Amino acid sequence: MSSASSGEPSAAPAASHHEHHTKQRAGRDVVLQLATRIANLALGVFVTALVVRTLGDAGYGEWTTIMVSLELVGYFMQFGMESVALREAAANPRRANEWIGALMLLRLLAVGPVLLVAFVVLLLIQQNEQMLIAGLILLIGMPFGGTGGMQLVFQLRVNNAIPMFVLTLKSVLWGAAVIVIFLLRGGIVVMAIALVTTNALGSLVLAIAALRITGRQLRPSRAQLKRLLRIGLPVGISGLLVVAYARIDQLLVFTIAGDVDAGYYGAIYHVMEQAHFVPISLLTTVAPIVAASWPHARARMTRIVSLAVQSLLIAALGGLAFAIVGSEPAVELVFGSEFVPAAPGLPILAAAFAFVCIGYITTNVLLVVGKTRAMVVISVIALIANVIGNLLLVPTYGFLGAAWITLATEVIVVSIGVGLVARELVLSELAPWRFARIVLAAALLCLALELVSVAGAGLAVLVLVTVALYPALLFGLRAIDVGDIRTLLRRGAPA
Repeated sequence: MSSASSGEPSAAPAASHHEHHTKQRAGRDVVLQLATRIANLALGVFVTALVVRTLGDAGYGEWTTIMVSLELVGYFMQFGMESVALREAAANPRRANEWIGALMLLRLLAVGPVLLVAFVVLLLIQQNEQMLIAGLILLIGMPFGGTGGMQLVFQLRVNNAIPMFVLTLKSVLWGAAVIVIFLLRGGIVVMAIALVTTNALGSLVLAIAALRITGRQLRPSRAQLKRLLRIGLPVGISGLLVVAYARIDQLLVFTIAGDVDAGYYGAIYHVMEQAHFVPISLLTTVAPIVAASWPHARARMTRIVSLAVQSLLIAALGGLAFAIVGSEPAVELVFGSEFVPAAPGLPILAAAFAFVCIGYITTNVLLVVGKTRAMVVISVIALIANVIGNLLLVPTYGFLGAAWITLATEVIVVSIGVGLVARELVLSELAPWRFARIVLAAALLCLALELVSVAGAGLAVLVLVTVALYPALLFGLRAIDVGDIRTLLRRGAPA
């Protein structure tokens, strides 16, 4: 007998209400993150400019190489298990604390071996005493660089206000420290001390806030620990390969082309790295919703994924259009005339970033649907292509060769990933015409910027034209749906 005929209330309105409430909360969370991360991005660009000007091209090459090396080794601290713990906790909220506890326990067990390996790596890459000392200081701070599973406490609740506060706190403290170091003409060692201190303070604040919310100790059960290891191993291997192919080019440029080219590449790559706040902000909110939608609400999952990709492409392609025309004055303004030779690499990495954004989504979907082995295969292909390409091009073209290989690698990764994801989504829910209109809007923006630049306009005019014209093109071509904007910005109380 149906619920209607038995006199019981229908479940459909309740489900609709729940989805409506989730959309509102998710929309507010995304807006909060974007606003906070944009403010942090502006501060980060300023601080990075000071770091570059303080250390110079060679010194910044050494600094970036240390950071990349420790990032590669530090990945083993959690081995990509966060995404697995998030998926499992979102599917079974009652055991969320057990999954977070299991993740933190794995991190604790990995600290010793990771620090030992990192020490050996530092001995191999260091070129002078200052570089070695700075590396050792950063190594000591590695356990405080991440937050274990603490951020998942907020992510699962689709409420990332506290993590955004901590992010801002760390940015402000780091920025203040860099200003002082710049004024006092400090060096790479003092930079390392300041970075470790700010990371440790931020992690401490986040951990305290998370423990207050959970209200009890995060004790991992043996069952959750075993399942996390079993499911997470292929995901971790895939993530390690992703980190390797994404960052090994910096080490190859440093080794093959020298510290100056490494400084150029590190500077423009850092710009692309900062832009990752866009997909990260979106995925932080969307990932739990996608995980909860599988496999019983595939149509809803497809709509969410489609909207996420559209939003990311709008941001990425707009940035690409601006980078194609305004890279040289932008690089000179941020990093100084010493780094102008790095400007041609910025549009190349901006194009790669567009594919990176799509890759964030495809990787998340593949994880949710259980295609972890496919993720490993894709990452192996990408790593091989990246290393071979860099070995072939960097000796002749330097950092620009590395930039082109980064773009080619991302094209390969996304092409394979999209093909696999298309088998799991409800294709009728996609809106391919919307993607075409986004591309057209970005192309018209690029053309307009080129005309303005040829007329002699400076960087400020290019920025103003972008800010004014791009939204007009998006709305004029109907690349943006007004209903989607209302969903994101609606702040009314849940019904």
